[in-house]
Amino acid sequence: MSITTRVRDSLRSLPALRSTPSEAPTLVERAVALGRRNPVVVDAVLAALLIWVAVSWTLDGKVRSDVRILALVVAVLAALPVPLRRVVPMPAAFATAAVALVCTVVEPAVHPAYLLPSLVMGYSAVAYGPRWAGWLALVVLTLGMFGPFLLRPPMSILQLPGATPLTVLALAGVMAMVPVLVWLLGSLRRAAHRRTLDLRERNRLLEESRRQEVRLELLAERSRISREVHDVVAHSLSGIIAQADGGQFAAQRDPAKAVEVLSGIATTGRSALSDVRGLLSMLRGTGPDDDSDTDPARPQPGACDVPALVEQVRTGGLPVDLRTIGTPRELPTGPGLTVYRIVQESLTNVIKHAGPGVPTHVDLRWTTDELTVRVHDEGARGPVPTPPRGGHGLTGMRERAALHGGSVEAGPHADGGWTVRLRLPLTPPARGER
Repeated sequence: MSITTRVRDSLRSLPALRSTPSEAPTLVERAVALGRRNPVVVDAVLAALLIWVAVSWTLDGKVRSDVRILALVVAVLAALPVPLRRVVPMPAAFATAAVALVCTVVEPAVHPAYLLPSLVMGYSAVAYGPRWAGWLALVVLTLGMFGPFLLRPPMSILQLPGATPLTVLALAGVMAMVPVLVWLLGSLRRAAHRRTLDLRERNRLLEESRRQEVRLELLAERSRISREVHDVVAHSLSGIIAQADGGQFAAQRDPAKAVEVLSGIATTGRSALSDVRGLLSMLRGTGPDDDSDTDPARPQPGACDVPALVEQVRTGGLPVDLRTIGTPRELPTGPGLTVYRIVQESLTNVIKHAGPGVPTHVDLRWTTDELTVRVHDEGARGPVPTPPRGGHGLTGMRERAALHGGSVEAGPHADGGWTVRLRLPLTPPARGER
């Protein structure tokens, strides 16, 4: 499978990071999702429920008849900040605490009216407020629970019907446990909320990392295709130009030779057109990896195709010879294509910068663990050649070699001309292949 296909499949699979189970959500799950999207509405319903409970307690006789009106007003004032308990938890908690503090000092008898709203707001401060709000809420709730009884003389508590020191002590223990229980529930909710936020952030980072990997694969594929286009087009056009220049002179002296040159131009053009079409099919996503009825692409050239390449360039007019030292071996597709393209680019540079009549030598030196490719031209008469400017040929050669652990050296030769040397590490052959 090519990189293009893998990149396309990765892009198609990105929405799966946010996919939901295939089962239809239940009524409870829909209600929970609706509540998460509208927290203020849910908390407004909670505030109405708290007011209804406080009014029921007041009218049921848990508050003296002479302060019932005050208790009803206090119930409404204490529950008003509840709808904002998750939006602005600390201001809302301070508002309810202020109402409770004033009522505790002015009229402790109305504490059933603000008891439940105070507990809810204390829980909200611990769960949704800053870290220091947890201890503050614990202290305030404890003072709020014992405040009405501290303002009442202790002997009056013992004078209540059925009150004994043991019951008073048990009541004090229960009252002390209520703030602790509220603080514990709020802390657990806070931990669960933070874990949910951490999971969402981790999911976001994973998705971003996945997208970044896809971008890098796309850039790598784009760079590879650009190198292929450069090698195919530059080599083919250089060969066609060189053959066309030679054909002009051949047409005047030897028409049969001119026909042979024109045939070589046509062959080079067809080969280049076929290569460019293959690259464009990869860009359009209609290459051989797709499920289509098109014929499979022809195999990529390799080191074994270098002799044919040299012969093609020689036919185009460049006097080039090939020498092979050692025993040639079959290379994988990637390293083989690298050898072919570097030889192709080197010969193209000879035609472009030194001229089509410069004698050139191509050497392939095979050893057990390395292949050395040397392309040397004798150079035109004149000053020492300089590296070509404005192109990406040498950079592309080095990038190709580096992909397979090799290196490319290029520069003027001491005897004149220009030399390109590729060193490509090879895997030692198996014992039976030697």
